[in-house]
Amino acid sequence: MNILIIEDEINAFEYLQSIILKAKPEVTVLAHLESVEDSVNWLTQNNAPDLIFLDIELSDGSSFEIFQHVKVDAPIIFTTAYDQYAIEAFKVNSIDYLLKPIHINDLTKAIKKFEYFRPQDNPELTQQFNSFFNNINQSKKQRCLVKRGNHFEFISISDVAYVNSDDGMTFLHTFDGQRHIYANTVEGLMSNLDTKQFFQINRGQIVNIGAIKKMHPYFNSRMKLELSNAPAKIEFLVSRSKLAAFRVWVDS
Repeated sequence: MNILIIEDEINAFEYLQSIILKAKPEVTVLAHLESVEDSVNWLTQNNAPDLIFLDIELSDGSSFEIFQHVKVDAPIIFTTAYDQYAIEAFKVNSIDYLLKPIHINDLTKAIKKFEYFRPQDNPELTQQFNSFFNNINQSKKQRCLVKRGNHFEFISISDVAYVNSDDGMTFLHTFDGQRHIYANTVEGLMSNLDTKQFFQINRGQIVNIGAIKKMHPYFNSRMKLELSNAPAKIEFLVSRSKLAAFRVWVDS
């Protein structure tokens, strides 16, 4: 069985690895990751492990952010220092959780539960597992994962001035003038953004309210926007169907 351990505290990782190997000597630990960013990169570039041990709080944020940026096919055993009442809500949706400090007996029971209720052999558990992470994906994004060269990195949502679709590709433009390729569609991204800060003005563009400099009436009952640091070659036109909602949004 191949496993992945995502844990930002080295002592906690070493202890967890030691009791896993004691309970299941045949286990292979594929990697030890400490952050959301490293986890997304690893999961993007490698085949899914059989099982993931996942700490909730990582060095650069909540581990739930991982599932907003990459599809995870492996079942998960959460490891956490949180009180059990705080995580009761997702007990039924994960394979199991282990409260720190982790006892080897609890670990052994969790692994046995995983082996008995493997998602691929249990459609009901698979449905619960997928439902859990779909709910996570519905939370509002705080940052986006973008590709730079041969790796991925995060940019803060608050730094995004506007989003523009061009030739079937989605680009995030930040206030400092940088452009980043983004894997999701404009509609898919908008569904996870804070609607107080962002508005989709047409099928291919989203604007940050903080980027709007001027607004001008435009023919055919539309409105033209001037945005900070936006090149003149890109037109920002609020579509006729969205104009009424846009006026309410911009004045709220």
